[in-house]
Amino acid sequence: MSVLERVRGVIPYLVIAAFIVAFGVFMLERTGVISETIVIRDPAVLSGDEAGEGRSLQLVTLLPKDGIPAIFNPKFLPADEGASQFAPDDLVIGVVIGGEARAYGVAFLSSHEIVNDVLGGRPIAVTW
Repeated sequence: MSVLERVRGVIPYLVIAAFIVAFGVFMLERTGVISETIVIRDPAVLSGDEAGEGRSLQLVTLLPKDGIPAIFNPKFLPADEGASQFAPDDLVIGVVIGGEARAYGVAFLSSHEIVNDVLGGRPIAVTW
């Protein structure tokens, strides 16, 4: 099978996928899940507009402000107990400040995206 035949075979699936995405965004807007739409003007330099008017871009926010809750005052286990909570290949973000060390599990951060903590007497924000 030639490359052209393969590409032709994929095109119907791409069209269906584009329709599904467009319909999904439409439904999210109708149900109010999409919280806001902002129209901005980008600089003429980026748009190639010689008159300096720019072009309109639409930014869509899928979650409302603070839609993913941050963690404040996190609780930690001692290292020997905490090690049993992770598989050997689990990803963590490790932070050491002023001789204090903490490990923040990436899987946990994926559902919260930010942990506000104090380490070594300093406030820190761990993000993913």
